[in-house]
Amino acid sequence: MKIYIQKNIQQQPFQSNQAILKSLGYLCLLIALTLCHAPSLNAQNNLSQKLSGRILLQVQSKGEAWYINPADQKRYSLGKPSNAWTIMRELSIGITNTDLTKIPVGIININTNALDNDQDGLSNDMEIALNTNPNNPDSDQDGYTDLVELNNNYNPINTNRLPIDINFTKKNLGKIFLQIESKGEAWYINPADQKRYFLNKPDSAFIIMKKLSLGITNENLNQILINELTTPIEDKIPEPEPEPKPIDDLNILEQAAIAIRSNDKIKAKSLFHPSMEKMIEYTLNYLNSESKLILANILSGSKLIDSTDDQKIYSTTVYFSMSGHAVSVKFYVKKQADNNWLLTNL
Repeated sequence: MKIYIQKNIQQQPFQSNQAILKSLGYLCLLIALTLCHAPSLNAQNNLSQKLSGRILLQVQSKGEAWYINPADQKRYSLGKPSNAWTIMRELSIGITNTDLTKIPVGIININTNALDNDQDGLSNDMEIALNTNPNNPDSDQDGYTDLVELNNNYNPINTNRLPIDINFTKKNLGKIFLQIESKGEAWYINPADQKRYFLNKPDSAFIIMKKLSLGITNENLNQILINELTTPIEDKIPEPEPEPKPIDDLNILEQAAIAIRSNDKIKAKSLFHPSMEKMIEYTLNYLNSESKLILANILSGSKLIDSTDDQKIYSTTVYFSMSGHAVSVKFYVKKQADNNWLLTNL
């Protein structure tokens, strides 16, 4: 009995050592597996960061397009043109016009059927987003076309340079912005050249995305995690946007705004009652470009609030940043004896 106990006591430490060695073996294996996977995870994170905000094309497939969202550094399939446009807008963030002007404008000629009334290389829709005159290739009439001024970082609606802020631009590379103070126009900030590109309708936006894309192999693409929108794309595809109305079909305030932006005295006078002739001449002769633009924006931003057989009333709110006051402004459009409608105040 004593011998049995002695043997049992001697065997116990041996069994314990075996258990320890076995545990150490598992631990070493776990460490080895972790070390083996660590470079892959790091490579994945590094590649996602490096390609953050880029649009990628699978060169070893059918050219499928992917967008690496800077917010989560995951890739989103852009699919068909309509889906791509919807996804880009869904992943966008709002921006004020003031901040948007800090980012240089990029121009790509995509040879679509987009309307370009003044044939200056900027579509009508893009000019509306830029606040330039779609019917005048030189909105501020300084001898340089709007396209030339934008390509050289000059403001096409006045004689100043654009307030480009490189640091602000670099902080927002790869993002998609929506103009919250306009009609929600979309812009993509291209990390490659640090310029913003106008994403108009689905087909043209998809072409721009592909032109700005970067080819990637399947091996590298597979290192970037996939994500998708929580709501099915089919539920978010917008209705096709109507073509812009001809200038003569716009309401009279919008026509007046265009005339003031382009400094077109003859057109402006034709839209106002003859008693306003001196006021119009003063406005176009003595106000600087910035003041004219502000006035034009007030006119085009006014909404119809009342209408009768012989009078229409438009209204908007003007904010004065210096005083912090908001003032309601009304414009009256009256029917004349010859059945024409004319603005009677400014």
